[in-house]
Amino acid sequence: MARDSSHIAEPLTLSHQALFCLQGTHDFDEQATFLNGWNQDYVQLSAGNFRGSMAQIHLPDLSLFWEYTSQSLHQYGHLDADTIAIGIPLSSTGAGMFCGKPCHTNSVHVYSGRNGFEFLSPSDLMIGLIVINRNQLMQLLPANDQYFLNLQCSQARIVEVSYSIYAKLNEFLQSTLKQLKIQPGIANNPHFRDDLTARAVDLVTESLLVGVSEDQEIPLHKSWQVITNTREIVNRRQDNPISVAELCQSLEMSRRSLQYHFEQFLHTSPVAYLRAERLNGVRRMLKAGASVTDAATYWGFWHFGHFSQEYKKMFGELPSVTAKRVQSH
Repeated sequence: MARDSSHIAEPLTLSHQALFCLQGTHDFDEQATFLNGWNQDYVQLSAGNFRGSMAQIHLPDLSLFWEYTSQSLHQYGHLDADTIAIGIPLSSTGAGMFCGKPCHTNSVHVYSGRNGFEFLSPSDLMIGLIVINRNQLMQLLPANDQYFLNLQCSQARIVEVSYSIYAKLNEFLQSTLKQLKIQPGIANNPHFRDDLTARAVDLVTESLLVGVSEDQEIPLHKSWQVITNTREIVNRRQDNPISVAELCQSLEMSRRSLQYHFEQFLHTSPVAYLRAERLNGVRRMLKAGASVTDAATYWGFWHFGHFSQEYKKMFGELPSVTAKRVQSH
């Protein structure tokens, strides 16, 4: 169990100006202070010189962290009630223990909770963390989802997710860090910031809500209408791609109901469907003569290397090939 915190947690400050920074240290006590607002302490368990680093980006309602620690640590801390935070190990040399339970490949760490958290981390660990303002997130969710999300985050613990959800979290964190290292200035692009926040919200809610039971029976006869309405909403928001959380709000339904409709009738998830619609939107623009860069950014794709591979997986060719074919006619 995590240690009961008798003090009031220092709030995590979410910046109103996008900022990306990367810092390193050889002192694990200094490392603990890099996560502002986490009120945490580290105790080194394994022998040897400590090396650590922290990359982080702060947006108005979102912070992302990437932390590397070379030695095994006993970490304990406490977040304020205004934040929801999850983390996943991206790479390590062994398994750890989070709040008394062993960490597995598909483990999501929920750091939020009134009793604080405790983490026996393995050596050579790289972990990614997503922190979202609780009130802003709740405004995007229907009442039932708000209830279940608050329940899921009432105490720090491990949530086991499917491999597909873990893979999406891993890809999101890894690719975002890679892009920010290459283009740190992109953090101040408002479209990039909106897309990053929307993707993070979708991943946090998908990780914590999908699979949670819901008592009411879903009206199956409405499923196809739900999908039709989704497509209409996507087409109205071409220059500002909608997130699953916003879609649930527009359709006035829970995420679990939306997931059910899509899996039953299209055998895919809402996240995958929205991405497919965006990729098709890019293809239409390319066939109309737009450049790859203009089409991709218009539809909210900012990591061009990853976008090209997704496009090729969907259509069997790179976007540049589609564009060149149009230009040759």
